[in-house]
Amino acid sequence: MPGGAGGSSGEAGTRSDEGAGTERGTGRRRGALEAGLGAAALFVAILLAARGAQPLRDWFFQFAWYPTLLLLDGGLALRTGSALLAGRPRFALSLWFWSGPTWYLFELLNLRMADWYYVFVPAALPPRWAGTFAAFATVLPAIYLAQRWMDEVGLARGWSRPRFRVRRRHYAVCLLLGAAFVLLAVRWPDAFFPLIWGASTLLLEPFNHARDPGSSLLGDLARGSWTRIVRLLAGGAGIGLLWEGYNRLAGARWIYTVPGLERLKLFEMPLPGFLGFPVFALDCFVIYHALANLGVAVPGWSAGPPDSAAAERQAAPERPATRLRPGRAPVAVVLALLFCAAVQVGLDRWTVDSSAPRLADLPGASPAEIRHLEAAGLGGARALAETDSAAVSRRAGLPPGRAGALVRAARLASLRGIGTRNAAALWRGGVRGVCALARTPQERVTALVRSEREDPRAGRPARVRVWLRAARRACGEARSPARADG
Repeated sequence: MPGGAGGSSGEAGTRSDEGAGTERGTGRRRGALEAGLGAAALFVAILLAARGAQPLRDWFFQFAWYPTLLLLDGGLALRTGSALLAGRPRFALSLWFWSGPTWYLFELLNLRMADWYYVFVPAALPPRWAGTFAAFATVLPAIYLAQRWMDEVGLARGWSRPRFRVRRRHYAVCLLLGAAFVLLAVRWPDAFFPLIWGASTLLLEPFNHARDPGSSLLGDLARGSWTRIVRLLAGGAGIGLLWEGYNRLAGARWIYTVPGLERLKLFEMPLPGFLGFPVFALDCFVIYHALANLGVAVPGWSAGPPDSAAAERQAAPERPATRLRPGRAPVAVVLALLFCAAVQVGLDRWTVDSSAPRLADLPGASPAEIRHLEAAGLGGARALAETDSAAVSRRAGLPPGRAGALVRAARLASLRGIGTRNAAALWRGGVRGVCALARTPQERVTALVRSEREDPRAGRPARVRVWLRAARRACGEARSPARADG
């Protein structure tokens, strides 16, 4: 009977709506828990790092970013009823893992560019390598969640331009431009270093479009839609600010030495450098989809730019044109890990400039003095550097002259990532304090550091300029040279 059939259909629809509502309610409760845990952990990390607590101070970037991911994912679940990472563990794990090789690709390029370097990393290799990968593994999840937040708030909804038909000649143009960007940046890095950002997009977009236009930015343009591109750009800009802010608070951090832009900085980043983060977000999106199209990464970033966040939530579950291929994925994982390890060796050799300063390596400190300092609760070089020499003498029972010398050595080693190895070279050359460094010519500093280290990048002029600017600023702001030097 028509009436009965209609009634049954209506009841089924009602039950379906009720089930969906219950599921969304459960998802929101889980999202509240996830976001709450993330917010609490982030607050504790910031509080303890600001107080100098170890290992939080050195590992702040990692301790801050993972709670941030929980907060972003949980916040989305609160709004939508569905956690995009916690609710899809296979996709989340894939995104996390492939984030490491993605960033190591840019570290490989930086071996030539030398636009940034790392300071105060762990001295022991196992925690250094594990911590480095853990930090790099947050990149793709952060970009993904930022884009999904832009989806949710409806940024650039309905933005469109005239469509155009993607032809093979467009593939050729992208490939030629991408190759030219890389070659120019590698051949003349001081002039063309910005071109490494965006080269991956140009090189991989033809492949993505040919395999799956729905996961392609060229496909978006062919449909006349700029929505996803704008959201990726905006999300990348926001995440870039967080990256730089967290790096500024971390003990182990990176420092930029971008040619011509060493003074105009927000946090550690030269101001024009923030323009690279939006383009880098496009690179991340394109690289991950290329991996998914190869069958070695779990698909699921997005099926296409939604017209609205609400419409996307009501749409049928995504059915990607690509799928994970069990025969390829394990081989790809092994090759990716080998690639990461090889680049990490280069990173340790050329990009890492100092390890976390330890009392045991402090120039001029005897074993007996180190024991006195540790017994007084001054167990780290940076803790010693932040303590007045008179207090050190009183607490550690050391003669005032020796306490002052040890504080000067600690402040020299702690200044802008100099580290104990570089500080020892300076100390032996007669540069025995921050203000002594400020008065030393750049050529002399470079010669002293290079005389003690076989590393071809030791004492690089750009890095020495970072030290000298910080030393001159510290002595200029101090009430007297004695206060700056201990």
